[in-house]
Amino acid sequence: MLTSEKLTTTDVKRINKNRVFRLIHYSGKVARQELSDALDLSLPTVNQNLKLLSEEGLIEYSGNFESTGGRKAQVIMVGKSARVAVSVNLTSNGIRACLVGLTGEVIDEISLPVRIKGNDFDGNIANMVNKLIEKNGIPKKSVLGVGITVPGILDNDNKVILTAPTMGLKNYEVEKLTKGLKYKTIVINDARAHALADYWKTKRLEASKLINMRNFDEKKLVDNDYSCVYLMLNEGVGGAFLEGEKIKAGFHNRAGEIGHMTIHAKGKKCYCGHEGCFEAYVSSRNLSTDLNMTLDEIFTKLKSGDATTSKIFDEYLDNLAIGINNLYVINDSEVCICGPVADYIREYEDDLKERLIAFCPFETSASYLKFSVSTENEASLGAAIMFLIDFIASI
Repeated sequence: MLTSEKLTTTDVKRINKNRVFRLIHYSGKVARQELSDALDLSLPTVNQNLKLLSEEGLIEYSGNFESTGGRKAQVIMVGKSARVAVSVNLTSNGIRACLVGLTGEVIDEISLPVRIKGNDFDGNIANMVNKLIEKNGIPKKSVLGVGITVPGILDNDNKVILTAPTMGLKNYEVEKLTKGLKYKTIVINDARAHALADYWKTKRLEASKLINMRNFDEKKLVDNDYSCVYLMLNEGVGGAFLEGEKIKAGFHNRAGEIGHMTIHAKGKKCYCGHEGCFEAYVSSRNLSTDLNMTLDEIFTKLKSGDATTSKIFDEYLDNLAIGINNLYVINDSEVCICGPVADYIREYEDDLKERLIAFCPFETSASYLKFSVSTENEASLGAAIMFLIDFIASI
């Protein structure tokens, strides 16, 4: 964690404590000598910070590493239940609430797998959250907050869901969702939550490669220069602009509403009522409607060489490439495809890149395109991860 500002002794101690914890957190498990080598800190300094973190219940010792010839090194890990957050996901099919530990793992979960109408949310979420916390014996002081994801657009103050078409919500007051919750809460668009979850897992994967700790680049753990556009392909189409660990909101809290950029004037009618929207061409709902099949059936047919399915999917990839190219030209950053459709089209990555190269006058490899590293279950934890990110920064 480098800075050009003059630091006091207290500042240095706080920064070193955060560096030690952050590396333990991202690497999963580590030995104190590895911490010393990777962070270029003396063993006494490392030990002092480990003592502080242990006293706060933030780390734990779990056995020993295999011996490499000398004394076995102690395994140092994050205390997974030292702090928790709750992620609540609202979809057109019901509610799923997950209790999430400090390393991002699901400790427990509960679902209401039924279609919930707007008025029925009243109190349901609080009941689910309280049940999860009480069942697992988590003290209130250890709960960092409750994050709620919604497949829709919120106002600037995040107090009103302006529209969530797939759920039939319009001008819906957020306090109806949070009623009865005694914890800090945040309501966020589902695509933005997915982007944060993917960023989180990407950082953990980078840190897990610490086989040779001396080549470790600490700056990559908190890369404020990181920039990516996330394109979420689901029943609808959404997105998010991620800069470092921050989500861009825009003037009206609508940054990332990628599904409603026009790619064909006077084209197909979109769910929003307008014509030619990106969503009308690349959402899972529209792809299934065009072929009157589920996604599983569509991609099974594709692999069998069915001509009709292949023709429609060829058009689908062209329209997808148009939208992705627009995002790349405008933002000049990585573009990450996520959401349920991503897993199906991942094997067509080379084909998609060829189309992107053809569309873009600046790019020769389309190397900026990537696919989410998170599973759908992992991605759904993004709202809880917001609290974890803020807490880790505060250590």
